[in-house]
This record gives sequence, structure tokens and C-alpha cells, in this order.
Amino acid sequence: MPIRTATPDDAAAIGAIRVAAWQAAYRGAMPDAYLDALDPGANLDGLRAALGAEPPPFTLRVVDDGVEGQPVAFSIVGKPRYAVVASPASTVELWALNVHPLHWRKGAGQQLVRQALVDARAQQGVAVVELWCIHSNAAARGLYEACGFRASGAVRTTSHLTGHPLQEVAYRVAL
Repeated sequence: MPIRTATPDDAAAIGAIRVAAWQAAYRGAMPDAYLDALDPGANLDGLRAALGAEPPPFTLRVVDDGVEGQPVAFSIVGKPRYAVVASPASTVELWALNVHPLHWRKGAGQQLVRQALVDARAQQGVAVVELWCIHSNAAARGLYEACGFRASGAVRTTSHLTGHPLQEVAYRVAL
């Protein structure tokens, strides 16, 4: 499946992928009421603006279905949002990886993680890619490990997103 840089025209598809992926992957980890209330149209104006910015504040890649050019998965890589490493200037963070459930286990997630590593290597001075993953998301953790990431030992419990405590573990890979 083709991978490309997202454009502002992809925002609605990205919102729909995120909601479908979260609703399928996080049942039991996040409250049902929170997941059921997710809105695929939320914050799309901000996403469109960010995707149209020069330079954009992050790298957002999509994997297309290979038939109609419709995104089925996306990843976002940017500056670290949390202080995990001693040298944040040499680190980027994989902020998000979402694959529509109809396309799970077809290679799109792995393709995006590997592209994130290629993109990071191309950036001057970047030596580490890190990410946070919900502890109970065994499928995602397995994917990251298969792509060379290792648990860094950093853990956290956060409730700022859902109002419900989530256990997260940090992963990292040296380039």
C-alpha cells in the first residue's frame, strides 16, 4: 500500500481512522462512554491548518488503500512532548499510530513505523525515536518491538485525556 505525506484534504479521513481505531483497540482500557462519544470531526480545522503550515509542526504520513487513494492508517512524528530522555534535541517522538480496524494486520502499521524511522534518520542530529503506548495494548507493543523499539523503563499513569487513569509505557529505539 502506498505511503505519503498527509495533506489538509486528508483531515476528515484521519479523524475517522482515529475514532474507529480507538473504539476497536481501547475497549476495556478506556471508559466506553468516552470511546462512544469520540467525534471524528473534532479538531479538523486545527489539523488542516497544521498540515498546510510551512513548515508543518509535525510529520503526518498516511497509508492509502492502494485502490482509491483513501487513507487507511496514519502516523504522527514530532518533537518529544514529555521529558523522558536527557537530550530531547536529539529525540523525536512517534506521537500517534492509528490503523483503521478493517486494515489491521495487513502491514500498514509496520510500514508507518518503519517510515517514521527513515524520516527520523534523515533529520540532522536525531539519534532516538521514542513513543508512549498504553500498557494493555499488546498488539501495538508487539508491533513496536518487532520494529526494534524496546521498553525504556519509563512508565506513567495519566488521566488527562479520558478522565480515567491509563497506564502507559515508554519505548525507544536508537538510530
